[in-house]
Amino acid sequence: MRHMLAPEVGCDTTRSRTLPPTSEYAVSPGYGLSMDTQKDVQPPKQQPMIYICGECHTENEIKSRDPIRCRECGYRIMYKKRTKRLVVFDAR
Repeated sequence: MRHMLAPEVGCDTTRSRTLPPTSEYAVSPGYGLSMDTQKDVQPPKQQPMIYICGECHTENEIKSRDPIRCRECGYRIMYKKRTKRLVVFDAR
């Protein structure tokens, strides 16, 4: 014995339709929407951080895979140089 369900009152029978991609956006398989100007987008470059040696106080540029060591004296305690960007903290 099968039971038939009555359609709900006030149920919208029209579904929203998806529009085809416009010329500005293109659908990439597996990646969703992407811009056509994807060739202009560059991956962020790893710029070296500047550290100051704890012994001789010289500035050293150290990349992410470089050993933590002063290039002048070989000392291993390095301090990160303060950023020039304005940093504001909210005190509550």
